[in-house]
Amino acid sequence: MLVTKVDQKDENSGFSFRLYGLVVSLLLGSVAAINWLIDPLWYSHGNILTGKNFTFNERITKTNLFLRTKDEINYDCVILGSSRVIALRPSNFAENKCFNYALKGGEIPDFVNYANFLKNQGLDPKIVYIGVDGLNFVEQERTDQEPLTVENLRTKSPLEAYLSADVLLFSAMTLVGISPDPGNYYDQNFEAVDFAHPPVYTPEFYKPLPPQKCDLSSVEAFANLRKLFPKAKFVGYVPPRSAWSMINDTYGRDLMDCYLLGFHQLSQRYDVMYDFSAPSEITKNPAHTFDGSHYSVTVNNKIAEILQGKSAEGDFGIRVDRYEFEEYRNIYRQKLRNFLKENNQLKRWNKEN
Repeated sequence: MLVTKVDQKDENSGFSFRLYGLVVSLLLGSVAAINWLIDPLWYSHGNILTGKNFTFNERITKTNLFLRTKDEINYDCVILGSSRVIALRPSNFAENKCFNYALKGGEIPDFVNYANFLKNQGLDPKIVYIGVDGLNFVEQERTDQEPLTVENLRTKSPLEAYLSADVLLFSAMTLVGISPDPGNYYDQNFEAVDFAHPPVYTPEFYKPLPPQKCDLSSVEAFANLRKLFPKAKFVGYVPPRSAWSMINDTYGRDLMDCYLLGFHQLSQRYDVMYDFSAPSEITKNPAHTFDGSHYSVTVNNKIAEILQGKSAEGDFGIRVDRYEFEEYRNIYRQKLRNFLKENNQLKRWNKEN
């Protein structure tokens, strides 16, 4: 009798629980289907509709990708670094099976935390490539991070994630081509690909910002990564930045010697250390970068060859571990002076600094 009364009320009010349930089920099913086809969090196959995968949360997506593929691929190489390292394609390291865990905004506390996570997942790499940005040697408050676990790196299940409005927004942005990263996206193999028409970088010299203080304590943190993977060869490198950026944001802020000292000290703790940030034909050409800070996949392909010893650095890069500090410093500063001279800026910057 109770069911009959409820049914009567539904008929009188014109509301159908059955129709409501059907509509809700269809909506949720549509949301889950769209999200699954785009797969913006990389739980399964990636974007099978357009083939372009945008990165909305690398800490989740790259963790999902690693956990999904680690047993099948048996990685023996890991790449760590900031957003400047993202365009380093693992397939260029054909002698190893590399996983690129570079993260936007990544600094040394992140590298330590993620390296610990990888070790706890059973990774025992033969080689570690790590991008070392000078910003790690700028004085700032850095705090230890909570240890990473699978539970706090990803949602409880793909179903939970792909029924959410947030992920639906990611899928919609992917379909209309709105990427949070204007420089590149990931292909079906989850490797970086340059956009056909990235933003145009227009370099200029500007008045120096206030000086910043040096803090080389992070050198020890970088060096201590070796304790997590004691069998691995460590190859460090300084990612490229435009020559204008090095003058404006490093030399102009009294950080040049700080950075060089930090890089050189680390070069004595790693097996190999390169510096690609010095002015060169590549970093003096605005066409290779969309913002002066992040370089194209083509440039990173060249970096991969040099890191593996398959190509000499030539004008692009300095093999830091082969020099005493003063010699390395002199080589770098001569490249800065040559660049300033080429742009009729030597007198101005010598006077201001």
